[in-house]
Amino acid sequence: MSSAARAAFVSVLASLVALATAGAQGTRVQFGLGASLTVPTGNYHSDENGDGFNVGWQGTALVAFKLSRSPVGVRVDGVYGENGANDQLNSELSAAVGAPTTGKTKLLGGNVDVTYDFRPSSGGLQGYVLTGIGFCKVKFSAKSGNVTADTSRTKFAWNVGGGIAYRVGGITSLFFELRYFEPGEFLSYKTTRFPITGGIRLGL
Repeated sequence: MSSAARAAFVSVLASLVALATAGAQGTRVQFGLGASLTVPTGNYHSDENGDGFNVGWQGTALVAFKLSRSPVGVRVDGVYGENGANDQLNSELSAAVGAPTTGKTKLLGGNVDVTYDFRPSSGGLQGYVLTGIGFCKVKFSAKSGNVTADTSRTKFAWNVGGGIAYRVGGITSLFFELRYFEPGEFLSYKTTRFPITGGIRLGL
């Protein structure tokens, strides 16, 4: 485990202990849904031969916990996304199979993040940052006609990012965030990506 991952893990544990032992202060809970464009980076976007993957999509469901008088909280996310292979990679797959073939990666994972909320503005706009760790199942599939072949692996992952939230009602807020995810290497690709996410959160 890298030093960054160890630091994130320790932060998550510390926040969970704080939430568990300070229940008397009151805990706020939020639920949310988000949709993302996911931008591949590095050789996941394009390797030295031009093989790689295009911008894709991702869906996120989240539950966030925060002590009522603390800016620090914990957020648990579940994510699922897909990125299609670019033309160069599809061309090489088709040549190898001998028939038109398309490739795709699918990512299914979960994360536990420590969050920090900045003081909200008078207009109800609030910034935040977050970082954490999790696991991601990465699957690559190649489809030719009605036949699909795939392989998958579950990888340790970490992420870091930030965003803004805007309260639009008593318990409703909209959020926009940018995060960097690194779930490790799979089939020689380091499947790093930037999800650009917009969504809604409900809760106190």
